[in-house]
Amino acid sequence: MEFKVEELEGVRRKLEIEIPESVVSQRVTRAYKEINKQVKMPGFRSGKIPQDVLEKQVPLESMSELWQGLMQEYYDKALMETGMVPAGPPEIDHSAINEIKRDKPFSFSVVLDIKPEVKFKEYKGLKFKKTIFEVTDAEVEASVQNHLKPFGTFEIFREGHEVQLGDYLVMDFEGHLNGEPLENGVAKDYPVLVGEGKMIAGFEDQLIGHKANEEFEVKVTLPVDWNNKVRRVSMPIPGAPEQEPDDMATFHVLIKEIKKLNLPELTDEFVQQQGEESVESFRRKVKTGIQSMKEYAEEVRIKQDIFNYLVKEHDIETPESLIKQELKFMIEGMKFQIQQSGMKLEDSGFNPEQAEQEWRLRAAFNAKGYVILEGIAKAEKLHVAQSDMEVEYKRLAEETKKSVEEVKQSLFSNQDYMTQTSNRILGQKALNLIFSHCEYEYLSEADMEIELEKRERENAQLK
Repeated sequence: MEFKVEELEGVRRKLEIEIPESVVSQRVTRAYKEINKQVKMPGFRSGKIPQDVLEKQVPLESMSELWQGLMQEYYDKALMETGMVPAGPPEIDHSAINEIKRDKPFSFSVVLDIKPEVKFKEYKGLKFKKTIFEVTDAEVEASVQNHLKPFGTFEIFREGHEVQLGDYLVMDFEGHLNGEPLENGVAKDYPVLVGEGKMIAGFEDQLIGHKANEEFEVKVTLPVDWNNKVRRVSMPIPGAPEQEPDDMATFHVLIKEIKKLNLPELTDEFVQQQGEESVESFRRKVKTGIQSMKEYAEEVRIKQDIFNYLVKEHDIETPESLIKQELKFMIEGMKFQIQQSGMKLEDSGFNPEQAEQEWRLRAAFNAKGYVILEGIAKAEKLHVAQSDMEVEYKRLAEETKKSVEEVKQSLFSNQDYMTQTSNRILGQKALNLIFSHCEYEYLSEADMEIELEKRERENAQLK
């Protein structure tokens, strides 16, 4: 085998590979022998068809599987000899197959991105601020109440009761914007817990004081990008919290029922029916659960800070193929979310081409971080074990509501997704290692809130 490497722009390379004539001739002869065993032709005994006759019936260029396999084989050999590590799927030029000859060498080219060399800055002993959490009695009580809700019973209020915070409603509503019906702004028998804050800001406040069978109007400002349907995929209509107002909409509302939820009394007998020893042990378990959730959320936040730090502090060129691959996964992920929401893709308003433009910077940011984490994992001799993959298969099965075997089959049939899954696990291991070596300045929850608000203001000024 002969080959040469041409350096293109940045981390892009072009491989010119020549497969020897002897190999080509040998593989062609072997392929026609296999075909001879399978083909039946009038005038010839089985397996005794002359090769020149077969070649007229089955031209060399039609053996695409043979040539693609041979090209992949010699591409892999060239990688071994050069020591180059591809950053993504290669672009193999298959056009040479149309001019192939069995008594001549076969030459083809491959364009690929290679993974850049990373000179790592110190990643152990990084300093971050971390929250010291305290679980209050009020938080425990609120969580206990949530645990009791599935066992509660509804009681409809007497006629004349006025809506208050904490009431449960069943209502119809129909929204209009500038006199026109509001897209996806209509619902029948819509359940609402007043004060839960799942409606547009200000919507639930205007329900207070009204009575059952009363019809009235609610006026609220729609969030920015209300017409961007992607934003609404996982959010209840009519709206999403924490977005700046845009347009004023009017909703015609009919309250059909006003109910209260009567919760069972928390007794030892009740919790023992749920598998707990006593009310005291149940409350301890609830408190521990709240503490764990807070600490997990804090770990996720710090790991995101670590990721951002690594991307900011390392000056490397991100391979274009990795950016395109990350964009592909992001877009496919959004499509999956839309489908999981029960909405048809064509009705969602999601535009993959537009998303590709809008998300490119984020994809480049993510891809750069993944390259860095993979390099750290390599330096630390981390690897993905089969047990790690089994855990991931189970997680994906739960997420997609498929069996573990279905998940495995799906990944095995798509090498890109299998590689992405393995790389994500490896990156997570590197992130876990860095996290375990961090040094922390501990802040109270109140002080951390001030710190994060300050950071948000600083980031806003940089944009």
